[in-house]
Amino acid sequence: MIPERIRRLEQLLKKELAVILLQEVKDPRLNFISVMDVHLSGDVRNADIYVTTHDDSEEHIKEVMAALNSAGRFIRRALSQHVVIRLLPVLKFHYDKTIAQATRIESLLHQIHEEIDN
Repeated sequence: MIPERIRRLEQLLKKELAVILLQEVKDPRLNFISVMDVHLSGDVRNADIYVTTHDDSEEHIKEVMAALNSAGRFIRRALSQHVVIRLLPVLKFHYDKTIAQATRIESLLHQIHEEIDN
């Protein structure tokens, strides 16, 4: 079970990271990116940041992840100015495939439904 303190910190980091990515990061590869979730380790030293984007092509995902990794130090520094905590976690970015997978499943279900009706 996740302690309430960690859950609140995850939500705060998610909100502040979204603001930083929207307003402070100037890399055009990071336009239209959304922070989907943040998971903190139990000791709050590491944060897994899950992001998604409007284009789920493999090439675009690689560009976005490269941009996030190259801007990681800037993002962490900006985050330290937005959030006052004793130890700022190390940020590790991941691409969240949930939306793409849900869209694919929905498409398959729609296709099955059409085949049953015909």
